[in-house]
Amino acid sequence: MMLLAVLFASLAVVAHGTICCAPQQWEGFKVFTIVDPSGGQRTRQFYSYDAHNQRYAFSSNFTNSVSSYKEIWDYRQGTGYRINSDKQTCETFAVSGRFPANCIPGGATFEGPTTYGFGTDTLDTITYLYNDTTDEFTNTLAVVTRQECLPVETTTTIFRPGTYYSYALNYNNVSPGIRDATVFDPPSYCRKYATKKANSFYKAPRVEEGYGIPSWQYDAGNSFVGQQKKSM
Repeated sequence: MMLLAVLFASLAVVAHGTICCAPQQWEGFKVFTIVDPSGGQRTRQFYSYDAHNQRYAFSSNFTNSVSSYKEIWDYRQGTGYRINSDKQTCETFAVSGRFPANCIPGGATFEGPTTYGFGTDTLDTITYLYNDTTDEFTNTLAVVTRQECLPVETTTTIFRPGTYYSYALNYNNVSPGIRDATVFDPPSYCRKYATKKANSFYKAPRVEEGYGIPSWQYDAGNSFVGQQKKSM
């Protein structure tokens, strides 16, 4: 599977001993590809990240930049929402744990500088490699901009007993700040839905603190919530 993100300095949620972190507020598109033994999937998300208020939101669709499916994760309020605006349905769920600090961890290996493009139209980046063996073996190769530590792309492979999955994230059209803070407001019809416990197949907390963060979830049946799954 997959998922990824970006930088803070003064927040307590920032992991100790980080190399660099992305801005505390930003928006942009994330395109990810995930592969596991059952097949693969590609999708695109519009992602709003707000570390100041410890929340993020995204909408996702395979072909368009606008989707009727949306998720809001609010760590300060302890509540999340899965929303389908076409059907006007909303699942609320409990959000717990630390807000994901999108940073390059201090133990990452410097793999060298990389330049994208040529001539005067270039982007200077740095590549890092890091592993995590807390609950399972995770290997992440992350490319970030040299100036702001903004994510450019990441590739993560996770090994579990008897299985594995890998995912790649690519970021584009990233802009600083949050253009419209109402992106984090759930619609009024969410109030009538009882709170449910979040069902997430992905449970690698230390990965969620770095650029390997997946911002989609699996439901209890291990299928993609609000999205389709297709073979590659």
